[in-house]
Parts: sequence; C-alpha cells; structure tokens
Amino acid sequence: EEEEDDEEGEEEEEEEEEEEESAEEDEEEDDDDDEEPKLNYQRLGAGLGDMLMKDSASATTVSERFLAMGTHWGVVHIMDFEGNENQKFQAHTATVNDMSVDLEGEYIASASDDGKVVINGLFGQETHSYNYKRPVKAVALEPNYSRSNSRRFVSGGMAGQLILNEKGLLGNWLGSGDVVLHSGEGPIYAIKWRGNFIAWSNDKGVKIYDTETEQRITFIERPGSSPEADLFKCRLCWKNDRELLIGWAALVKIAVVKNRPKEQMKAGLPAQFVEITAMFQTDFIVCGIAPFKDMLLLLAYMVDDIDEIAHIGASEGSENKPAKRPELRIINAYSEEISSDALTLHGYAHYQANDYMFDHLPSQDMFYIGSPKDLVVAKERDLDDHIEWLMERERYEEALKHAREAQVYGGSKKFSASEIGQKYLGWLLEQEKYDTAAAQCPSILGPDADLWESWIYAFAEARQLKAIAGYIPVMEPTLSDTIYELVLAHFLMHDHQLLFETIKSFPPGLYNIQNVIVAIEDRLRQDSENILLMESLAELYSRANRPDRALEYYLRLKKPNVFILIREYGLFSAVQEKALLLMEFDQYLYDLRKKEREEALQLLVEHTDEIPIKKVVAQLRGHPRLLHIYLDALFLRDPHLSFEFHDLQVELYAAYSPAKLLDFLKASNYYSLEKAYRACEQRDLVPEMVFLLGRMGNNKKALMLIIERLGDVERAINFAKEQDDDDLWEDLLKYSMDKPYFIRGLLLNVGTEIDPIRLIKRIPNGLEIPDLRQALLKILQDFNLQMSLREGCKRILQNDSVAMSYQLQKSQRRGLSCSEDTLC
Repeated sequence: EEEEDDEEGEEEEEEEEEEEESAEEDEEEDDDDDEEPKLNYQRLGAGLGDMLMKDSASATTVSERFLAMGTHWGVVHIMDFEGNENQKFQAHTATVNDMSVDLEGEYIASASDDGKVVINGLFGQETHSYNYKRPVKAVALEPNYSRSNSRRFVSGGMAGQLILNEKGLLGNWLGSGDVVLHSGEGPIYAIKWRGNFIAWSNDKGVKIYDTETEQRITFIERPGSSPEADLFKCRLCWKNDRELLIGWAALVKIAVVKNRPKEQMKAGLPAQFVEITAMFQTDFIVCGIAPFKDMLLLLAYMVDDIDEIAHIGASEGSENKPAKRPELRIINAYSEEISSDALTLHGYAHYQANDYMFDHLPSQDMFYIGSPKDLVVAKERDLDDHIEWLMERERYEEALKHAREAQVYGGSKKFSASEIGQKYLGWLLEQEKYDTAAAQCPSILGPDADLWESWIYAFAEARQLKAIAGYIPVMEPTLSDTIYELVLAHFLMHDHQLLFETIKSFPPGLYNIQNVIVAIEDRLRQDSENILLMESLAELYSRANRPDRALEYYLRLKKPNVFILIREYGLFSAVQEKALLLMEFDQYLYDLRKKEREEALQLLVEHTDEIPIKKVVAQLRGHPRLLHIYLDALFLRDPHLSFEFHDLQVELYAAYSPAKLLDFLKASNYYSLEKAYRACEQRDLVPEMVFLLGRMGNNKKALMLIIERLGDVERAINFAKEQDDDDLWEDLLKYSMDKPYFIRGLLLNVGTEIDPIRLIKRIPNGLEIPDLRQALLKILQDFNLQMSLREGCKRILQNDSVAMSYQLQKSQRRGLSCSEDTLC
C-alpha cells in the first residue's frame, strides 16, 4: 500500500509537469496551426484508465477483431477498439515484452521476462505455456496458426537464440519440439513473421529466414556507429509479403525480398535475396514504423543532439531533463517529411524511447501509439475530420464548400451542410459581416421557412434587416406575414427609399396591406411632403385594389402613370373633384417636357359625361389660364359642348389668346354681342370690334374703325363687299376723296360692286394720286377682261340655246311605236 501511495504521488507530479510543458508547447504549435494534420487522433478511454491505474502497459498488438495490451504485472488484456475490456489473462508473473496474434484473431501469444511464452485461445479454454528459463523479449505466431496442424511459433530473448516451436506430427500425444534457427549473436529484441518469412533483430543486425526452404536468406548489418542494441529497440514491420520496414535508433531502411535470377542460382545459395531499396538517417529515435499509403509513418522520440544518441536513455541525466513529446511523422517516397504531429501522452516527460509501443491495422489504416499509461489511436483524416478542423479555425466557408461537394457521394456522416452553414452565418454576424451573411442565406437556408424566420429575427436583433431584405424569399418558401411586416416596419423607421423598393419587390398577399397602410399614413401625418411615403402609399393602395385612393397620391406626386390608372380602372368619377390637380399636373408635364399638353386635358375633354363640364369650370374659376385651356380644348372638340360658357370664353380668349378670338366669334352664336364688344373694347381688339359691330348692324361704325383705326383700305373694301350696302359704299367713297392712298386702293380693288366711272368722277381736280396711271390701266384692263368674259359667255349661251333648240325639235319629230291600245 505504501508503494501504491508513492506511485500515485509520482503520477500527480508527472501530470503537473506535463500540464506546464503542454502549455509551453501549445504556444509553439500556434505557428503551425494553419497546417492541417494528416491524421486524426483519439485517446482510448472507456476501461483503459482502470486497467492502468495501478499497472502500466508494456506491450500492445492489434488484429482485425480486437486490441490487446500486456502489462508490467504480466496481465494480458483483450479489448474492443474503444478500449473496453472483453477478456483478461494473468499469463505471466513479470513484464509482458511482446505479443502476437494469428490472422484469424483466435489465438494470442505473449512473451515475458518470467521466461515464458503463453498462447491463449480466445474462443475456448485452450492455453499453452512454454518455459525458456531466460527472459523472452519477442514472440511471433505462425500467421495461419489456428488453421495449421503444426501450430508453429517463434520466440527469442536474452538467451540469444531464435527458437521455432512446432507441434509433433501426431499432435499433442507426441508433444512439441523446439528448433533453434539461430544463436550466438546476442539477445533477440524483435521478431515479425509474415507469409514464409521470419525477420528478427539481434546485436549484429536484422536477419530474414525462409520457413519454406528452411534457409536464412539475408543479413542486414547494424551500422557500427549505432548505439548499443539494447539501448533502442529495433522496430520491424512487414509492409507486404516481401517488403520489410526497419527502424533502429536514428536509421530507417527498407528491404525487399526478391527471387534470385536463374543464372545466379548456385548450390548452397538461397532462392531469394534482399535488396535495400531505401535508407535514410533521422534526427530522432524511431520508436515505431509502419506503412501509410505509399509513404512511411514513424513514431519519433525527440532528442536534442542526434550525434549523442548513444548516451540517450541511460539513467544518467534522464532524471534531470524531462523528455519531449513524441511525434508522429509522415515520410514520403523521397525521404522527405510532409507532416509532423506532436502527441501528448500521459507521463511522456518521464519516458524513454523503449517505453513506447507502436502497432497498426493495415486494413483500416489505423495506428496505435502506446505508453505505459496511455493509448492513442491515429487514423487517416476523413471528410468529417477535415470539416471539423476547418470549423475549429472558423473557416466555415471552406467547410461548407466541402460538405456540399460531399453530398454528391453520400455527404458527411457527422456534419450537415445546413448545420455548417448556420454556424457560418452566426460567425459572420459576430464579425459584423452582415452583407456577406445575407448573401449566403439563400444557399444555406434553402426552402426551410422556420430557418429563414429565425435568422431574419437574428438580423433584426443586430439591426441589420437592411442587409437581408433583398434576399428574403417570397415563394418557396413563403414566410409568415409577420416577417414581411417586420421588415417594412424597420424600413419605415430607418430608410424610406428601401421601404418603397421593398414594397414594390414583395408580391401582393405576403402581408396585411392595411396594417402597413395605417403605419405609413400615421408617419406621413408627421411629414406630409415626404415623396417616398406617398409613393409607398400609392403602391399599396393599388395592390389593395383601391385605385381611387392611389390616384390621390399619384396626383400629388405628379406621376405620369396616373392617367393610365384612371383609364384602366375607369376612375373618371373619382377625379370629378380633382380637375385642378389634373390640370396643374398637365402644366407640370408641359413645363418639364416642353411639349403640347395632352393627358389631363384630353382626359377631361373626352369624358365630359363622367366629368361634367360645370364641375370642372367651377374648380378652375380661380385659375383663369387653366380654365381657358380647358374651354378652348372643348370648343375645338365641339363648339356646342361649352355653349353656356361662351361669354366667359370671350373674356378668356381676349385675355390669353387674342389671336383665336376672331375665329371663336365667327364660329359661335352663344355669346352676348354687347358683352363681347365690351370685352374687346377694353383690350382694344379692333378687328374683333369691327366683326362684332358688323354683326350688330352698325356697319358705318365698323367701317369707320377700319378706316380710322386700321387704315386698311382692302379690309374696308372687303367689309363693304360683305355687307353689300350701297350706303356703306357711299360712306367709303366720301371718306376716301381727300385720301389719295385710299382712292388708289379703291381704284385697284374695286370690282363690279361699284362703277369705276362713279369713283373717277368724284375724284377732286388737282388731287395728286400716286400711281394713278397704273391704277387706271388696271381698271381698264379689268373692264376689258370683264367685257371679254361677257362676250364669251354670250356666245356660249347662244350656242347652247341653238343646240338645245335643235335637240328639242328632233325629239318632237321622231316617231313613236304604238299599238291599238295606246292612248293619245
């Protein structure tokens, strides 16, 4: 009990030292943290801790069926691959140095310092014990031991003999016999049997024996500069039936057994020979060697100076200087190191190179690294390990990419793309990379509505709904209306531009439109001129099938599509009271585009039944220019449409379009002549006043206006012609007698309405008239032309009369067909 207490105290001290050193080495590892290890490591737990609590491991081996461990107390434990004990044999009374399992996993052999080799059957009570009197350091069962009649095994140890034990020909009745295959070269520390070949090591080197030909086929000498053979165990491993891996101290060799060519065959020579295909020196002690794909896996015991390895492991100095952590290194075919992983095994600081055990399971590429108090399994990293390594380093994007690629051939067994993606999103939010997180949401969340909603709430908590708004799905999946309203409410408070854009992007039916309308109208009361809020309301009312309400905002916003809206939904009655807004909008478009007014004016004019003229006029009275534009368009469409407002139109034309007034006065019969005359008189519109006086019958006054105000003799003549009044002509002649240019005008323009002689006779003698000769010549020419026309007409008339008289006579003289029934 006192010894056990001392051991426990020592273990506690060891653990404290390991923790301190681990902390220091962890800092060193940070530099290499970005390089992913090639292997994955797992410490075997389960019942292993109980087994090693008071005992310690001294040997391990592994088969396809189980894991075996021998201890310093001579116990052999049979465990599953998780470390749970299945069987236990108290096979020896001293340290178990080596163990071997047949290919079928039915028998296990153990060799011990008690000088015995014990073979236990795992599926029965069969046990065989062989006492060799001296410590046995290595043992190897025939690979097909359970199926072989000879039941052979080979062992060796401090006696320096390699002994082959074989059952007698007639079974147990004749017992079994030992055959010494080799001796005399010092203790044997390692034996490996594969196929027909047995490889073993002693003080001199490594030898290979062919059990089929019963010949030793090679000797691989240990370099002379190597440390003592017992200082560092030789590590042997068959890669296949003919390739042997050798690790001894700081030297690695690869030996290949080959068939000797026929031409080299000689009596006494074995049929095979061995060729060293690779050899290299290391800067560490090799504590284990195994094949890994087309490379080597080495368990390394680290030393400060490889040149002094002969002194490493001796008790001197080892107590003062703790050992370093062992490492597992991968060496490629060019002897280059491509990976190195430091292992933290319990108590490593106090262990020597020979304390470590190393074995592998080729079919699974699994490697077992053992120490007296610990057992770690290493295996090639798979997709799950790679993804986990990436996630531990917060490289979620790469992890997600690999997980998605793996879905093609079954996917990850441990991680789902969705799970990785969500961790990625969470990390992005923590890093405040909101835009990147939002962009990843569609591919990560897919059609899962619940996931979408939970992450949208996460963005909302971070006050970053703006980032994800453009990615929120509106179908497949469709989310709850609360989510869409949440987004719109956020933008209503923080970004009205995005509010409007989001309303346009969300299809109808996703959310309660009325709730959103109420919220926006409430905000609009606080900011009545906010264009974006009005645009949002117009869009919402349109989607709610309330175009009449939408129209109000479109008009306030002066949107060109307001006219399309009115026509599409027949909202003519809705705009009866909005004529002023429409006309102002039309004016705005006119000022903006510098084009003729069309939309609003055309709408009001074409739909007078739905939009009564009286209502429009009443609304436009305070805006006479717009009223004039409206009434003018009506008059052009139909002069009778606005007849009751023609008096008003006269004033409007006089004020805003005087050039059109005369045409209007001539075309309309619905205005008051007196009112019209007063309106024209106020603005001194003489031509219009002349027309109105003519209509009122005051031709003389009208003529005087033409003569006195306009001084236009041609207009005066035309006016007199139109009235066809002889008194008016007389007035015109009287007025013109003292005005030479008027007389000349009369001479040039008078026609059949007045006798030229009458005009010429009244011209005062001595009055100088410019171009009188030309005027008289024109009168004479016109007279001659008139006479010529009359003569021509007379001749035509006479010819036509003769022709028609002849035709009449002919028709009267022709015969008629008659019968007795014809009446005269």
